[in-house]
Amino acid sequence: MGSAVSRQLADLMRAGLAALLALGFGWTAAVLVPLYEFLVEDGQPGSRYLPVAYGIAWTGIAGAGVAAAVLVVSKLRTRSAIGWTPLVAIPLIIESWLLGCLVALVLGSI
Repeated sequence: MGSAVSRQLADLMRAGLAALLALGFGWTAAVLVPLYEFLVEDGQPGSRYLPVAYGIAWTGIAGAGVAAAVLVVSKLRTRSAIGWTPLVAIPLIIESWLLGCLVALVLGSI
């Protein structure tokens, strides 16, 4: 009985740490999104596409958080260990930030 409780407590601690890491990473990526302005000069006609790049990045970051939350809830419903499941958001956050950066580069050069 004590072993099962200690395993559940350890799993809960891992899930909490993973959630904090994912949230911190998401916040950092969201704070870095305005750096896209340095990719496009103000006088260029492509600078009007910066809001598109911002929207893509911020939507992807929020979507990564939702995807991680859905996975955690599904693990809770099946009563399986959550563990490091919230860390699934980190690659999604990286991809969305890079996609926004790519959009800013490509559309900003038009």
